[in-house]
Amino acid sequence: MRNPSFIPAIALLAASLSACHGSGSMTTAATFSLQAGYAYLLANGQTSSVTLSGDAIVNGVSTSFTGSGTLTLSPGMANTFNGTAGVSQNETISGTVTTGGQSANYLSSVTDYYSGGTPTLLGESASGEYDVAQPPFDYPTMVDGGSNGSLGTLDRYSDSTMSLSLGTIQVSYSVLPPDQMGTPQRVVEVTATIYDIQNIVVETDIIKYTLSSTGTMIFDGATVQSGTGNLAVIAL
Repeated sequence: MRNPSFIPAIALLAASLSACHGSGSMTTAATFSLQAGYAYLLANGQTSSVTLSGDAIVNGVSTSFTGSGTLTLSPGMANTFNGTAGVSQNETISGTVTTGGQSANYLSSVTDYYSGGTPTLLGESASGEYDVAQPPFDYPTMVDGGSNGSLGTLDRYSDSTMSLSLGTIQVSYSVLPPDQMGTPQRVVEVTATIYDIQNIVVETDIIKYTLSSTGTMIFDGATVQSGTGNLAVIAL
């Protein structure tokens, strides 16, 4: 029986020889920086039409819905978070969802805060939530298909007084393997696993981006799973 561990090694060797053939030198593999991707989004922001779908608990019954809207990711602006000067970026999704022939408005908003210079995450705020990175964390400068790791932890509070603890958030990333060798982009997933004060998972958020070797990063979509329902947001 052929040893399967030899197969990827042979494929890589064949690709290297093909790159060298006729040129006398090997091609340089593209590199990808998640830190550069966040810096790009902070500098440029993004606006995109999105579809919305999922289910929610309504009067004790799981009810499916569909809809559409707009994601707006503002360019970074000077701000202060937890006594530290830096840059804030607001992300808003607004739209309309429909279920059972009835329509309703949908709106969500969260603000992320970064230190100046490289995008080091300080924390985030939303309605009824104030989350502080302990300690502030950076994004890796080199990632590629198949790589993954922990980014950091945020302590959850009900507001900026930080007098009432709500739990923690564990943030991690993973890079999906490329569809083909040499592709100039990678798909990155950033996962926030949200725990309550008893260390029970209450929500899992996954945001998906397309990251290029030039540092351009674009929001592709997101999913939210919690005890009150599920939501999928897909950029068009």
